[in-house]
Amino acid sequence: MLKIYDDVMGKTNLTFAYNILKQNILRLDLKPGQELKEPELQTKLRMSRTPIREAMILLKHEGLVETLHSGTCVSKIDRQRFKDGRMMRICLETRMMELACEEFPDEYLKRLEEIVERQEYILDTTRDYIEFHNLDIDFHKAIFEGVDYGNLFHMAYNGFYDYLRVRQLNSSSKIRDTFVLDGHKKLYDIIKTKNVDLIHEVLEEHFSRLDPKLNHFIEEYPHYFK
Repeated sequence: MLKIYDDVMGKTNLTFAYNILKQNILRLDLKPGQELKEPELQTKLRMSRTPIREAMILLKHEGLVETLHSGTCVSKIDRQRFKDGRMMRICLETRMMELACEEFPDEYLKRLEEIVERQEYILDTTRDYIEFHNLDIDFHKAIFEGVDYGNLFHMAYNGFYDYLRVRQLNSSSKIRDTFVLDGHKKLYDIIKTKNVDLIHEVLEEHFSRLDPKLNHFIEEYPHYFK
């Protein structure tokens, strides 16, 4: 079901429609393989057909939407693109962590600490996996921003959509144990102590959780995957 997120902005109907549809696809509110019917989107978004159609064209270029004989649908998840996204993320984050160990502003170190504390609070109280997931993104974004590569984070984030969608399938599992939180604590300590030697080991472990679960997700949601 299409949801309207308060944090999604757009200066024009086109950018708003594009941002809303994209967020719904990445958050799996619009499911892989789900048909996208323009009249329904027009009603939900309260806009004409033109900006919605143009937004769908942009999403097709990004591989998130495809046209089949049955109509226009959300693209299904590609296993190889998931693997590519995971590898790209490890490579990029390894370099960002190396830079952070060279120099990292105190304000960003404090931000990482606050995010870790907030995630710990969620695990102890509300167990709100959506907020926990958003804080997960904020944590890694803060590392990129702290080494002055904030724009690169957004470019990279937009480059591994299938990895992000598989991760979304696992979102509710993130609050069942402390795996993600423990990983963030280790990354924070590496930056604080400038212990470069631990970067690769910790990142490999931190991003290892989805690989063994992929076959399980394919079995549980076969209609989501190509």
